[in-house]
Amino acid sequence: MTAIRRFSSLALAAAIGLALPTIALAQGAPAGEPAAAATDAAPAKKEKHPGEKLYLRKTCIACHGKGGVLSIQDYPNVAGQQEKYMLRQIADILEGKRVGSPDATGNPRAEGMKGALVTPTGERRITDDEIKEIVSWLASLAPASPKAPETPIDPARLAQGADDYKKGKCQTCHGVDGKKPTSPLYPFIAGQKASYITTQIKDMRDGLRNNGSSKLMLPFIKKLDDETIGRIADYLSQVDRNQP
Repeated sequence: MTAIRRFSSLALAAAIGLALPTIALAQGAPAGEPAAAATDAAPAKKEKHPGEKLYLRKTCIACHGKGGVLSIQDYPNVAGQQEKYMLRQIADILEGKRVGSPDATGNPRAEGMKGALVTPTGERRITDDEIKEIVSWLASLAPASPKAPETPIDPARLAQGADDYKKGKCQTCHGVDGKKPTSPLYPFIAGQKASYITTQIKDMRDGLRNNGSSKLMLPFIKKLDDETIGRIADYLSQVDRNQP
């Protein structure tokens, strides 16, 4: 009989214990106290930089890609590029000073960018202040990391390209490994697309691009053959500016 009473007491205690949470939940929070939120408040949406908005609105993304690191064809990646260099190049393109060999459309290079920013009658679709906003935003971004080509590059070719870069005295203007230009008007070339580097060196060598400081490169590149230019471009394309 004692055992039965003990069992009944235990069962009653257990039943009461199991019921307590249910009762507490039913009663809710005490009067005057706000109920706890079911979930945390959603984080506030980060406002886009004015330059990023303009980059999208002025269709820069069409050629230079999202965030300036996913450019198409042999257009350059522009994220993390020198601010003054970009301003000068855009000005030269708008004024028709920077051209080059025909691109995939058969038109002189940079003609497509000019067409996007200048009407056929010569009216600008973008102001100087808007250009500055876009360039300021692009310069603040991290540069693109090197993209491994579909066909792996022979390490020996990369080593030869590095040697060609030094022998060609390219570091005189672009710094060691293309990572530290010696003037704000010279571009970073480390990690840039090999196809873009190749095209630009050839165009400068052949006199098809001669705007800005291009003529200063001529003494260094006039004797470079296509194979050497290709090795230098492959080497530079695999240098990571995001690494010290």
